[in-house]
Amino acid sequence: MAALGAASCGGDPPARPTPATDPPRLVCPQPVTARSRDGEPLAITYPDASVVGGQSPMTMLCEPRSSELFPVGETVVTCRVSDSQTRTDGCTFIVTVEPPPRIVATRYIAFGDSISDGVLGFVPYAVGDPGPPVGYAFKLRTLLEERYTAQTFSVTDEGVAGERIARGMTRLPGVLSRDMPEVAMLFEGINDLNGGREAVIPEVVGSLRSMVRTIRARGMAALVATFLPQRPRGQRALAVNTIVAANDQVRAMVSAEGAVLVDLFRAFEGNVDTLIGPDGLHPTEEGYQKIADTFFEVIRERLEERIASTSRRFSTAPRRR
Repeated sequence: MAALGAASCGGDPPARPTPATDPPRLVCPQPVTARSRDGEPLAITYPDASVVGGQSPMTMLCEPRSSELFPVGETVVTCRVSDSQTRTDGCTFIVTVEPPPRIVATRYIAFGDSISDGVLGFVPYAVGDPGPPVGYAFKLRTLLEERYTAQTFSVTDEGVAGERIARGMTRLPGVLSRDMPEVAMLFEGINDLNGGREAVIPEVVGSLRSMVRTIRARGMAALVATFLPQRPRGQRALAVNTIVAANDQVRAMVSAEGAVLVDLFRAFEGNVDTLIGPDGLHPTEEGYQKIADTFFEVIRERLEERIASTSRRFSTAPRRR
């Protein structure tokens, strides 16, 4: 008993053993993706890796380091951790810097009547002028510039309010010679349908066919829009019951001629009250945006370049502090 008492009184207590820990396990962040606006390397800040277990102090290093410049392509980031007992672990994750997407055509015209002209314009526009901000040509150029940041675009408003398709056929060759577009967007004939109803469908579709051939003969792409649905009881909605039959023939013609269809009718279907204005014929500003969006998706699908990615790899031993 005395010995126990002596052991319990005075002097330093016995040292406690260091508690055992599991080896460190390193968990890397999820892959990181960013886009370069100009194709140049991009500074990327990525989240820290996290450590489970291990004995402090620990040393961790990732290479390439966060906030460094990463080139276009895939870079494999390698992280390593070492604890005070020299136990190590590692993990990797990928940082992807996407190049700015590119498109094979940068010069466009919006050819047609008042809907191509954005309703508001009644005078010719200069080459490259997309017309009023309400119009789909203006909105389309904005969409192209926002996505294809390394390229410069010309989207020219070549709409003439009130134009019938015979006048459009006469006007088209001069416009093509002046503007030299790579892509011509045809959206014309509704004034003929409003005036002659179903009887003029063959003439309208035949004229569109001739215009497509004129465009393609010059090595240009022809995008042909279907007619918009009309809002019943509107003052200018004079072809409500003709549009479906006309569009059926437009679709068949476009397919036969090897042109590209932009099916605006289907994009507007079910939303006529919000996308078509009270006159029953012209789109609202929301409708013009829908037209621009629909053209843009077709252009993107058909003309955007597909570029394979490249990669680099980094690996490094832990750096002690």
